[in-house]
Amino acid sequence: MRLLSALKFDILSLYRYRIVHAYLMLTIFYIFFLHMMPESVSDTASILVIFTDPVVLGFYFIGGIILLEKSQNTFDSLFVTPFRIEEYIISKVSSLTLLTVAVCLSIIFFTTGFKINVWPILLGGFLSAVFFTLFGFMLAVRAKTLNTYFMISSLYSIIFFLPLLDYLNIFHTWIFYFIPSYSTLILIKGGMLNISAWEIVYAVGMLVIWIGIAYIFAKHSFYKSIILHIGSDKK
Repeated sequence: MRLLSALKFDILSLYRYRIVHAYLMLTIFYIFFLHMMPESVSDTASILVIFTDPVVLGFYFIGGIILLEKSQNTFDSLFVTPFRIEEYIISKVSSLTLLTVAVCLSIIFFTTGFKINVWPILLGGFLSAVFFTLFGFMLAVRAKTLNTYFMISSLYSIIFFLPLLDYLNIFHTWIFYFIPSYSTLILIKGGMLNISAWEIVYAVGMLVIWIGIAYIFAKHSFYKSIILHIGSDKK
């Protein structure tokens, strides 16, 4: 019950912070943009749009949300209740992941009419949103300011976007197989192009592993950077 109440609050917060409004406008823009693309490059453009924005939206917005709640001393009152760290993390990740899936569905529906295999894309979007939000969560609780968070997250964004070099046939290396966003690209691509079953299994398995790792570090970082300082003057 606590988790459902927290999830409801976080979803409403996305409206209050105008995040939903911002992505509604962006989604409309992307839909018009993709409709204007020549048919010969429409699949590639759709893959790039979904990969570079909706699936990583949690990575960028979780920083602002966490730092805002930190500045409002929300944690001091929240965690003197029975509310657990796990529930807080799951609620935050779930709300942003739901927004990611909704944006992906909207783009797919209004650009292809579900004439493609939508399930790999949604699976990739879902798993990737969970990972990127957890990763952003881990960075956000350690950051002192929003500017610090954006600088750090920008550096990691470069790493996450490196697999695009492989997708665009610019540069190839086996190292990309260990970057979680490479699995994201495989699943998104699988909705529009034919990929083998082992590629899907690999991509899902790799993302699940990275989600587990990110969750462990996110929980540890939150406990060390937030919980241990509740009720003290040290931030």
